[in-house]
Amino acid sequence: MSLRNAILLLSLTMASFSVPAQNPVIRDQFSADPTARVFNDRMYLYPSHDIPGATEKLKEWFCMADYHVFSSDNLCDWTDHGVIVSQERVPWVDAGSYTMWAPECVRKGDRYYFYFPAAPKGGERGFKVGVAVSGSPEGPFMPMPKPIDGIDGIDPCVLVDDDGASYIYWAGMGLRGARLADDMMALASEPVLFEGLPEGFKEGPFVFKRDGKYYFTFPWVQDKTETLAYAMGDSPLGPFEFKGLIMDQWPDGCWTNHHSIVEWRGQWYLFYHHNDYSPDFDKNRSVRIDTLAFNDDGTIRKVTPTLRGVGVSDARRRIHIDRYSDISPKHAAIDFLDHSDRFKGWKTVLSRRGAWVRYDRVDFGDRPVTHVTARVKSPSGGTLEVYAGGMDSDSLIARMTLPRSGRWTDVTMPVTASPQGVGDLFVRLAGGKGVEVDWIGFDALPWEAGAFESGTYRNLFSEAGYSEAEISQRLEEIYNSLFHGPDKIYFEVGDSMAYISDIKNRDVRTEGMSYGMMVAVQLDKKDVFDRLWRWSRRYMQHQSGEREGYFAWSCSIDGKPNSYGAASDGELYFITSLIFASNRWGNDTGINYLAEAQRIVDQSMLKVGKTHAAPLINLEHRLITFTPDNYGGTFTDPSYHVPAFYEVWARYLDDGRSGFWSDCAKRSREYLHACVHPVTGLTPDYSNYDGSLTGRKGIVGDAFRFDSWRVPMNIALDYSWSCADGEWQRDYANRLQNFLYSRGIDDFKDQYNVDGSDVERVLDAGGYRTLRHSLGLVATSAAASLVSTDMIGREFVTRFWDARHEPYEDGYFDAYYDGLLRLFAFMHLSGNYRVITPR
Repeated sequence: MSLRNAILLLSLTMASFSVPAQNPVIRDQFSADPTARVFNDRMYLYPSHDIPGATEKLKEWFCMADYHVFSSDNLCDWTDHGVIVSQERVPWVDAGSYTMWAPECVRKGDRYYFYFPAAPKGGERGFKVGVAVSGSPEGPFMPMPKPIDGIDGIDPCVLVDDDGASYIYWAGMGLRGARLADDMMALASEPVLFEGLPEGFKEGPFVFKRDGKYYFTFPWVQDKTETLAYAMGDSPLGPFEFKGLIMDQWPDGCWTNHHSIVEWRGQWYLFYHHNDYSPDFDKNRSVRIDTLAFNDDGTIRKVTPTLRGVGVSDARRRIHIDRYSDISPKHAAIDFLDHSDRFKGWKTVLSRRGAWVRYDRVDFGDRPVTHVTARVKSPSGGTLEVYAGGMDSDSLIARMTLPRSGRWTDVTMPVTASPQGVGDLFVRLAGGKGVEVDWIGFDALPWEAGAFESGTYRNLFSEAGYSEAEISQRLEEIYNSLFHGPDKIYFEVGDSMAYISDIKNRDVRTEGMSYGMMVAVQLDKKDVFDRLWRWSRRYMQHQSGEREGYFAWSCSIDGKPNSYGAASDGELYFITSLIFASNRWGNDTGINYLAEAQRIVDQSMLKVGKTHAAPLINLEHRLITFTPDNYGGTFTDPSYHVPAFYEVWARYLDDGRSGFWSDCAKRSREYLHACVHPVTGLTPDYSNYDGSLTGRKGIVGDAFRFDSWRVPMNIALDYSWSCADGEWQRDYANRLQNFLYSRGIDDFKDQYNVDGSDVERVLDAGGYRTLRHSLGLVATSAAASLVSTDMIGREFVTRFWDARHEPYEDGYFDAYYDGLLRLFAFMHLSGNYRVITPR
């Protein structure tokens, strides 16, 4: 029996990624002193950013140069919005001091005010507190040229009271506070020194209001390390009565703690830090979250820090049981996966039979799971038992036989019972010894981090058991059949040019030319790329007039335009492939690829108010148009939406519009939410900008037809590269594949109404008018397996592998569209469709 048909599937090469809903919550960098705030019903996190000592003086001390902001809609998946303030960009800060300590951010009116301490220029001792202002919680923030007069200290905190009055608190020779002026940038009262608090060092004040009471909270060194303590009062500036501790000092000797307390969606949370990733050096910390509760009299119940953290974990994602809720008292331990790179996370070591770990709040959903996978290292083999709800025989859901292997191995087996709803997960070593577990999960498990972050790509063919040699050979065969075989679509012209033809329609399209360029740059075929670009630029691109920079979407093979207007997907792919060419080959080999990409974009942005052409991106909605020509700017095409391409533009186009492109990516993802049918996952070929059907009377518009085949592949690409909308994208892939599966995995058709009903009229292709099980849709629906969590995704992959590009029964053969989608999907599924970064 081959590996691809075996029940036990082994993978020795898959990278390990952290799963959400566990402590610490920021896993790719150090983060400390967390201020959490709720803006627009979304949680924002403003921590300081520990880095290794940048100078000899700071090698054994706190070292911080900038601030990032993170946000989350579930406290589990956190988006890093990047650096918002750095020491080099604040006029009054000593840019070599590395003293960007604990920050704060609040909203007043429609502005966001970010407060931060730092050492000032000029050799002045101590710290000042500055403020930066933005119209968005994610920035960009503009630092004010001077710090706030009257504050000499660290750890600012701001309370905006119910009546609109604002107060600022800080530490420095005691804990102090004052009223802020209406502009939020100056003191409006003399500072107050808060008295009546316990003796000993105190810092990091955080003040919040609940049920008319003001809570004055702070880290306090009770013995040798910091506790979190609090007092209560009836006024924002005190007096405050000391009440006790929120959290005890760290038993492992971590010197500091620093916190914020916030209510969100009916639950209170404590954000704090610990040196999880740096146990030997407590100046490198990481943010944690646990729930917080109050007694009936308003006092705070003491919080016990946990590894498990907050949130509910999806059973169909990787669950790192090393962030346990409970652990057996003997023969179970936690260790780093890699002591040389601790950000890779931890592992659970079960050294003897009977050792176990409990992980609570796992959501199995209402759809039965069918398989369980564990990533293990078992040099002597062994048996793992997996339970849900308890550790008795009635709760056993799988008994996993582990192979002898000293390398990390993914073991997949069917479950014997399928729990539903939310419950606790138990993993117990029932046989063997010295078994290590990285993670455990159920059904198909897409990766948790995009390539922008991880730099790695999934190879689903390899996971299905095909050898690397088989995969490489198949990729080469598919490419050669399109570019050099008897049914090729690529034709060279003279010594320097080439075109790709839609054979069945006997023309050259910007779609095919830009697709061919993307294939060429992905597979490092510079001559092919340059030839296609030269033909496109010479015959298709308008060099003057109102359409300057745009491309005639269809030409005859001699270069004569069939239509002068543009189809926006061509420009989208031209720009992105040119950026990648610049990154891969540079701009000094005869074509300045980056300048050509910038020219297309710049010319597009100049089209406001033109008669025959509008901007490529509708500026009101920040969504791509179906065509920027004449009336076409009034609606869009779901298959033109590739949000990750805008992320590429934001990073590498260097046109001064990175914030705009990032917002376009965000808007595009939101549009897809509205456009995709909530049951079938199908999309129309055209839609309004709000995602609704256009109501067009033509045959194409409101049905799932040829253009829409590309949507699952585009969403898979966005997931693979950015993973910025993972929860929705996983649900989308499941919906789409389950709908097609319900129509027969070997029989589903290529045209439907978006609700899944049969179309009344069939759109023809190449003169043939019939529904068929088209190779192009077989390919793109298989690409969705990069995202799906249902095991049927593996069946789509194997069906695609077995599919052949050959004439259908009625003689129809589409070398062009079926062929290009087949090649793109194969590149995606084999991990060969990548973000090309600058060399």
